[in-house]
Amino acid sequence: MDPSKISQKSIPPQKPKFSSPLEASSYYHPTSPSSTYTSLRESAVQTAVNMGYDHSSLTECPVDWSADQDANQHVTNAAYARFISIANLRLFETFADALGNEKMRGMFAGKGVGPVTKGYDYQILRQAAYPDSMLVGTRIKDVKPDRYMYNTAVWSLQQQAMVAQCTGWVVFIDYSTQRPVNLLEKGEPYPSLHTFIKQKVEGGNAKSAEWEKTNPPKRKAQL
Repeated sequence: MDPSKISQKSIPPQKPKFSSPLEASSYYHPTSPSSTYTSLRESAVQTAVNMGYDHSSLTECPVDWSADQDANQHVTNAAYARFISIANLRLFETFADALGNEKMRGMFAGKGVGPVTKGYDYQILRQAAYPDSMLVGTRIKDVKPDRYMYNTAVWSLQQQAMVAQCTGWVVFIDYSTQRPVNLLEKGEPYPSLHTFIKQKVEGGNAKSAEWEKTNPPKRKAQL
């Protein structure tokens, strides 16, 4: 599926109502009492999972009034890039299930083999602004012996809609040589990591295909 054609009906439309400005930014509170955000968050998470996005690495990023907005009070491109980067780092952290904690510590220290984002492209689909909190999810779409391709989506909890998306690819390299590594030929635990990623691909793609059947994307009229 072309991620640019994902239906904006991804999440059932709701109009959140808050009793005060403080409640509207209550996503910052560690034990937020706001039942409104709880329902918005649950709805967004369920939709992300149904669309095939990896549940274990879902990430919530609060919008900061001063750091994340431009002069027009819109969330900036740089903020979206940061949200997406955080979510993809959390996806990397799931690899510990295949690599083990020791290999993961080495990976984050730049030792042995690790993932490097080789390229990406992202689009802003809708304007978003403070107060809001973003749900960010990643789905690995395909995997090769030395790399994988992914799609990361950003949902606004306030709007209950996808507001940005990113497509890109990650290459596994040997940090000492800076050269790509064939995981299947490197020796354990790297073939197991490839299998782990492949399982994510198959599970995510199956859910994505099912979602497309019941939620066909809206297509704009051609000029």
